[in-house]
Amino acid sequence: MEKTRYYQIVQNLILKRLASGELKPGDKLPSERTLCAELSLNRNTIRHALLKLQRDGKIFRLERKGWYVNPIRMVYNPANHVNFAQLAASQGRKADWTTEDNGIISIKEDMETYTEDGFAAGTKVYSMENTFFIDGQKVARTLNYLNVEKLTGIVPKTAERAMTQVVEEDYGLRLKQRNLLIRPLLLPRDVTSQLGITHGSPGVYVRRIKTDGKDTVLTVEHEYWRFDAIELRVDQN
Repeated sequence: MEKTRYYQIVQNLILKRLASGELKPGDKLPSERTLCAELSLNRNTIRHALLKLQRDGKIFRLERKGWYVNPIRMVYNPANHVNFAQLAASQGRKADWTTEDNGIISIKEDMETYTEDGFAAGTKVYSMENTFFIDGQKVARTLNYLNVEKLTGIVPKTAERAMTQVVEEDYGLRLKQRNLLIRPLLLPRDVTSQLGITHGSPGVYVRRIKTDGKDTVLTVEHEYWRFDAIELRVDQN
């Protein structure tokens, strides 16, 4: 019979509390110091166990705040056109977001967002950033570029309504996804600082290029998700 390792004692305790409902999604775990005293184990062992639970998607850490139980992942089909608010509501979740207006810029070929499928060099676009929340927890950071000519004055309108909804209701346009890129990555510092998580935490990057259904690019969207916040599913008809 395999001998139980010390870090497994910590894991088993937390998993047992999760299974019993003593710890629920969003709850804060006891501090590392409290766990050390409760289990008579050193802090390195406690931290090792917590990091393994984090890699398994059970818990996450907020900088200078401690460890928390992961909320239930939001099911997300990136192949579909997504209205974040409606998607969350369909799963019994509450979505919120912040909107930051970075003004108007010109697309240049040396910009990371430039691609032949996206905006042509020289195109004037709005630069907008968002932080997404699900049930009060920060889950994603987005950087969006929006066609100034076709979507004049759109940024402040997205503070209360999802961008998809604003485009349809206020501009009479339907966004059509032309290009989709998904890849895992270690989240960059500017993203982790906004989400309040450790620099280099694993995440999922999603880039969408959307048009008016013809040849005009309306938006290029860059999404940076916490890896433990979403579950990607693509249904094939």
